[in-house]
Order: sequence, then structure tokens, then C-alpha cells
Amino acid sequence: MNGKEGEDVFYLEKEKHSLSLLNPAILVIDVQNYFFQKDAPAYLRGSERILKNIIQLLTEVKSIKKDIPVIGTIHKGWNDNMHSWWGNVVTNEWAVPLVPQELLDNLIEKSTYDAFYDTNLNDLLKSKNVNQLIITGVMTHLCCETTARSGFVRGYKIVMVEDCLWDKDEWYHYASLKNIAHGFGVIANKDEILQILKAIE
Repeated sequence: MNGKEGEDVFYLEKEKHSLSLLNPAILVIDVQNYFFQKDAPAYLRGSERILKNIIQLLTEVKSIKKDIPVIGTIHKGWNDNMHSWWGNVVTNEWAVPLVPQELLDNLIEKSTYDAFYDTNLNDLLKSKNVNQLIITGVMTHLCCETTARSGFVRGYKIVMVEDCLWDKDEWYHYASLKNIAHGFGVIANKDEILQILKAIE
């Protein structure tokens, strides 16, 4: 999907809300074999590309700004509504994180779309004096968008890293990011994030 004359599809939103970073944490949502392994029940075609981008982003962030918390989530376990809707449960077999452990400061488990719901995420962020969430992972329109909305109403500034997020297809992905950009989040790519961090190093 292209924006004006082949430019960034989010160019209008970026003109209205520019990217800035202040006391951020990076959330890595559900980067696990359930969504990234080709024989997995919920494999997302094309997810390999964003896995590479996420690992590159985290590796460079750790090298230039070691004080930025990186918190991963894993989706697993029983939730009544999730089971009622999807008809399945994510078991331990499909809850294997794919981001190298040394790139994560914390890893939390969740059982529904919202990474804040019934977890210690908010307490963890408060303990680290975080006031902004840089969100990566899958799926853009479900767990990532729900967590972004939940973070926004809790007072966090939201940044969505478009080339470190993915979905069932590009329509879900871009529709979700357009909604977020309209109401409560800044859209950026990994290079824009790194450029700002390097400038304030």
C-alpha cells in the first residue's frame, strides 16, 4: 500500500504528529513459534521479515541505549473468551519465544489480546519510569492494537513500529495502523526509531 505518489502511506498522520522519544520501553508482542513457524496453527505468512527487523532493532538499541527496557510477551494458556471465540488454547508447545533471551529484559505471559490484562506489565513499566511504549510484534490488529489502546488509556504515549509489526495480511495490518495513527499513536519504522536514539545518545 502506498501513500501520496508512492510515499509513506502514513504521511498525513506523520505531518500531524511527529516522532519523539522520551523514557520509552520496547514491547515485543507474541514473537513465538505459534505465529512464526510454518507448520504452526496460526502461522502468519511473511512474518519472517519482521522477525529479522525486530532482532535488528533490538540489537542496535541495546548497543546504543542500554537503559531502554525491552519487554516481551508470550501468549499462552486458558482464557474463557479467547477459547469461546477461537476454539483453541495456546499450549506450551507453541509458546516458544523466538527473540534471543539476551535481547529481552523481561518476558511476561498473557492469555488474551491485552498485555496489561491480568499481568504485571503496568507495575513493571512504572518501576522503570516508562512513559512511552514502542510496540512491535503480532498481530497488529489484535494483540498489538489492543495493548496500544490499553496503554494509551493508562497514560502512555504510543509508537507503533510499522516494519516490526505484522498480521494475517497487509489489509488488517494497515487498517489497524491507520486507526491507531488517527486516534492515539505515532507510526514509525525501525530506522526512524534508531535515527532518533542515535541523535540523543
